Amino acid sequence: MSFLLTKRLARSLWRTKVRLMAVILMVVVGVFGGIAFGGYASNVEVLYDNIYADSNDGVNLPDIWVNLPAGTWSEEESQNLCDEFEQDFPSDSPSIDKCEPRLVVDGILFHTDNSPSIVSARWGWGHGPEKGFLFGDKVLVTAVWHGIDEGDVDKVWIPDHKCCEGRVAQGPTEIVIDAHVAEDLGISVGSSVSIGAGEGRMNFTVVGLGYQSSHFWFAPKGSLFPAEAGTYVTGYLTDEGLEKLANLTPGSSNKLLIDLEGTPAFDLPTTDDFEGDELAPVKAHVMEVLLDEDSGTATVNDRGETPSVEFLRADLEGAQRSFPAVTAMLVIVASITIIVSLQRLIQSQSREIAIMRTLGVPRSSIMIGYMLAPLAIGLIGSVIGVLLGVFLGIRAMLDVYENIIGLPILNESIDWSMVLEIMAIAMVIVFLSGIRPAWQASRLRPLDILGGQHEVRVGSKFLQNLTARLPTTIGLTIRSSMRKPVRLSLTFIAVGLSMLIYGSMLMFTGSMTDILVGNLEEGQQWDVQAFVPESGPDGIIGWSNEHNATYEFVIEYPFGSVKDNNGKSKPFTAVGLEKFATEGSSLRLVNLVEGDLPAEGSQPVQVLADEGTAALLDWELNEKRLLRLGTMEINVELVGTTRGEIYRTIYFHRTVLEENIEVEATGVYLKLEEGGSVDGELADVSQGLIEKKNLLSGIEQLLEQQAKFMAVFVFLGIIVAVAVLFNTLVMNLAERDQELATLRVLGASTTRLGSMLLGENFAIGLIGGIFGAIFAYFGTVYLASTFSSWTFYIVVVPSPNVMLFLILTVLIISLAITPYGIWRLRNMNLADKVKDFSH
Repeated sequence: MSFLLTKRLARSLWRTKVRLMAVILMVVVGVFGGIAFGGYASNVEVLYDNIYADSNDGVNLPDIWVNLPAGTWSEEESQNLCDEFEQDFPSDSPSIDKCEPRLVVDGILFHTDNSPSIVSARWGWGHGPEKGFLFGDKVLVTAVWHGIDEGDVDKVWIPDHKCCEGRVAQGPTEIVIDAHVAEDLGISVGSSVSIGAGEGRMNFTVVGLGYQSSHFWFAPKGSLFPAEAGTYVTGYLTDEGLEKLANLTPGSSNKLLIDLEGTPAFDLPTTDDFEGDELAPVKAHVMEVLLDEDSGTATVNDRGETPSVEFLRADLEGAQRSFPAVTAMLVIVASITIIVSLQRLIQSQSREIAIMRTLGVPRSSIMIGYMLAPLAIGLIGSVIGVLLGVFLGIRAMLDVYENIIGLPILNESIDWSMVLEIMAIAMVIVFLSGIRPAWQASRLRPLDILGGQHEVRVGSKFLQNLTARLPTTIGLTIRSSMRKPVRLSLTFIAVGLSMLIYGSMLMFTGSMTDILVGNLEEGQQWDVQAFVPESGPDGIIGWSNEHNATYEFVIEYPFGSVKDNNGKSKPFTAVGLEKFATEGSSLRLVNLVEGDLPAEGSQPVQVLADEGTAALLDWELNEKRLLRLGTMEINVELVGTTRGEIYRTIYFHRTVLEENIEVEATGVYLKLEEGGSVDGELADVSQGLIEKKNLLSGIEQLLEQQAKFMAVFVFLGIIVAVAVLFNTLVMNLAERDQELATLRVLGASTTRLGSMLLGENFAIGLIGGIFGAIFAYFGTVYLASTFSSWTFYIVVVPSPNVMLFLILTVLIISLAITPYGIWRLRNMNLADKVKDFSH
C-alpha cells in the first residue's frame, strides 16, 4: 500500500512539474555555487603549497624577514648579523637553516610606448596611451627592483606555463620581468629594457618572465589595489647588477631572509588565538641582536605580517569559509519552498490519505512516502548541480582567480571529498525540510477529512472588517493573499535569503568603493608622490620650486607593531604627516570620524588611528598604549579615529617619527600647478614615483573586474528569487482555481481578476524586496565582520541607492511573472473547476 502511495505521490508531483522544476533548480544552484567556491579554494590551496615549498619547483618562502627601512647594510654587517642570529639561539625553537641578504630598491622603467599593451590594460581597457610619466619618447613606469643572488630562499618562480618563460638572471646586465605586466608592456625574453634607480640608469636584457612572493598580489607599495596596467613593474636582477644600477657598494643589502628548519607555524592575523609559539622566541632573539648591533630601526616580520603573502592566505581562508555557507543558504531557500509545496500537496491528497488510513495503512508508511519526495528532489538537484559545478563552475572561478590575482593554476584538480561534503549538506537540509509535512500527513484524521470539515474555511473577521469598505477587487486581493499568513511569511523569508548573497556582495562592494575611492579622491589632494632617495629630498624640492609645485614631506613606516588585549603583536603602518587637517589646502587630509586632531609636542605623544585599528584593539579615545616602531618603543595617546584606510594605520606628526626612530622623510607629496606634468628630471632625483590618478584607475579597474565576479552572485540571486516568486504565484493560483473559476462564471472579467493578481504580486514583490534589503544589510555586516581582520578591515556604510536597487529588483521580478498567472487564468477549464467545487 505504501508503494502505491509513493507512486501516487510521484504522479501528483509530476503534474506540477513547473513548480517541481523550480524547486529542483534552487537545489541545483545551491550545489553548483558550493562546488564552484569549494573547487576554487581546494585548487588555490594546492597551488600555494606547491609555490611556497622548499623544492625545485617552489620558491622556499622565508619564515622571517628582517627589513631595514632606510639605508643599507654592508656585506660584512649583514654576514655578521646572520652569524649573531645563530649565537645563543633559543634551544626549544627550530634552528636556522639559511640566512640570506637581499637588496630591494624603488626605481623607474624607461619604457618605449610602442606596444598596444600600454592601451590595453590587464584589468580592462585603459583610458588613453599615456600610462606613465612622459620623458621624451619614453614612458616612465614606477618600479621596484630586487637584487637576488639566486640562493635557496624566496627564489624567483618561473613555472612551466604559457605565462612564463626563460631563466633567472645570472649576469650583471640580465633581468627577469614580473609576468603580471610583461604582456601589458610588450616585454618578452630577449627584449632590452632601460631602468633606473635614483640617479643611476642602465640597459638590461630580459632573460625570463616570472613571479616573486613579495608581488604575488601585484599592488604598489602601500596600496591594497593593483595599479593600472603600464604604471607599475617589478624586476629581478642579480645583486651585482642592482648594486651597479643604484651606485651601491658590492654586498649591500637592506633585507635578511631567514629560513628555519621545517615549517614552523606563524601567528594568523585573522584569529584571536596565538599560533606563533614556535616563531615568537626566534623573533624576539633576532630583535635583541638587532638592538645590540645598532640596527634599531630594522623590523622583524613573519609570513602573517608580509602583505602579499597574508593577503592571498586571507583570500583563501575566506573562500574555505564561504563555500559550505553558500550551499547551505541557497538550499535552505529550496527547503522552504519544499515545505510549502508538500503542504499544498498533502492538502490536495488529503482524501486519498484518509481512505488509506481507514483501510489500515500505518502512519509510518504514509510518513515514509512523504519523506521520500524531498530526498528525490534533493538527489536530482544535487546530481545536476555536481555536474554543472565540476564541468563549468570550478573552471569559471579559477578563470576569475587568474584574471584578478594573475597567478596561473598549474594542475587543476577536483577534490571529491569537498564535492561529497556539498552534496551531504544539500541532502541533509532537504531531508529535514520534509519531516514536518510528512508528520502532518501521517496525523490527518480520516473522520474530519471525509466529513469535509477540513475544507470549511472562515475568513478572518479582522480582515473582513478591514477590507469591508474597500473596492471589491482590492478587498478580495488582500483577503486572498493573507489566507495563509505562515506560508506568506515563509515566502518573504525565502526571497530575503535569495537576495542575501547577491545583495550582501553588492552592498559590501559599494561600501568599499565609497570609502576607498572617496577618501583617495577627496582626502588626498596630491598629484604625485615622489619617494626620497638615499641622497635626500633636495633634488625633489629643487624640482618642485622650479615647476611651481606645492610639496609636503611624509614618512611612511610600515614596520610598527602593537599588542592587542590577548598579548598578540599586531603590525601597522606609521604615517608621519607634515600637518593635520580635515579640510583646506593640506595635501593629505584625514577623514576624522571621532575625536580631535593630535597636538604637536604633546606628552605623551598624541596620535590618530584608523577605526579598524581602534575597533580591533578595543582602543578607546584618550587611552594610552605602548607602540613598537622597529625595535624602539613609544607611549602614545589616542585622540581620534579616521576612516578610509584598509591597512592598519596610525598617524603621527612627522617630527615625532624623526626624533624617535631617526627616519627622515620617505616621500614627498607634490601638487602640480594647473597644466603641470612630471618629467624625467624628477624621475632622476627620486627613488620612484606614484601618480594618484593611476591608483584611482587601479581601484576602478579592479572593481570592474570584481563586477564580472559579482555577475555570478547576481545570476544566483535572481534565479533563486524568480524560482521562489514563481512557485508562490503558481501555488496561489492552484489553491484558488475553484473560486477564481466561480468568479468568472458569475461574470467577473479576466481583466479585473488579472488586476487582482497584479496587485497581489506588487505587494509581495515590494514587501519581499524590503525583506531582501534588510537581509542584505545584516548579511553585509556579518560578511564584513567575518572577512575583516587585522590585515583587511572594512566598515559597512549603508547605501540608499543599493537598498532601493535591491527592492526594485525583487519588485520587477514579481511583476514580470504576473503574465503567466493571467495566461493560466484565461485558459482555465471553467466547467471542470466549478464541478470540482460543487463536489
